[in-house]
Amino acid sequence: MKGVNLLIGVLCFYLNISNGNFQDSSSIAVANEMCKRYTEDAKNNHICPLPRETSLIGGMLAENGEFPHMVQIAYSKSNTTKYLCSGFIISKNYILTAAHCVNDEGRNKPQFVRAGVTDVNDVSNEQVRSIDSIIIHPEFKRPAIYNDIALIKVTEDFNFNKFVNPICLYTSDEDPDGYGVHPGWGPTGDDFGNQEKQTHMIKLSLNFDSNESCNNTFFPLAKSVLPEGIVKNKIVCAGGKTGGCQVDSGSPLQIYRKNSNEQPCMYDAVGVSSFGSRICGKKQFPTAFTRISNYIKWIQVNVWP
Repeated sequence: MKGVNLLIGVLCFYLNISNGNFQDSSSIAVANEMCKRYTEDAKNNHICPLPRETSLIGGMLAENGEFPHMVQIAYSKSNTTKYLCSGFIISKNYILTAAHCVNDEGRNKPQFVRAGVTDVNDVSNEQVRSIDSIIIHPEFKRPAIYNDIALIKVTEDFNFNKFVNPICLYTSDEDPDGYGVHPGWGPTGDDFGNQEKQTHMIKLSLNFDSNESCNNTFFPLAKSVLPEGIVKNKIVCAGGKTGGCQVDSGSPLQIYRKNSNEQPCMYDAVGVSSFGSRICGKKQFPTAFTRISNYIKWIQVNVWP
């Protein structure tokens, strides 16, 4: 009997690892080591993104090179290319995004990605990459939006420079203090149905929201996608001053990575935009982000084995 229990325990251990539900110090160490390398390279090449004042929806636009990790995901529909989701670079050949962006019955499969673009009318720093493969988290099951996270592997490495550069991963289970920044090309008005996608990247300043507050907002209205409510280790909420938009799916909620008293050089991605109000800028509605720290092991096994 002891042998059977031991076998079951071992199987559960390995299943948890393969599904990305087991966090250990080694996977966190790998993610932090990669961030250290990215930071050193950025400093040596003088390509640290400069700290900027954040703005609310409809305010200051993102500056060129301010968010070099951002990518747009392209889809083909009726012989037209549309950029319907975002993602962000975490290594030379991997992008992190939302699972529903690459496994959505309402969209065609992604065709390619492009990085280095802030204003879609200026593609002088653009890097376009074909998609080699897509890895969806094995526990992402529609219609719920738990485990809404996926990796896109590109066929050719990105060339890192001032306009194309990776982001670090936030590895702590605790919410950061204060607010995060949420960049993307989402709409900025109040009427979602009549909005067009922004041609220039915008940035939102979002206060981190408590699970209790987020549950009170979402659970009565979204039981089909959140049947268990806001699960703390899987979702982080942010809103406060302004809400995000569902069309910004796949883009990060990020903070500046702090290293003692040094000038910030890299961002930390805290969450992946998953679910939010269709009314952009609605103060009562926060945005639900997939909590990256819960999936560090899954990311590490696939990206940095």
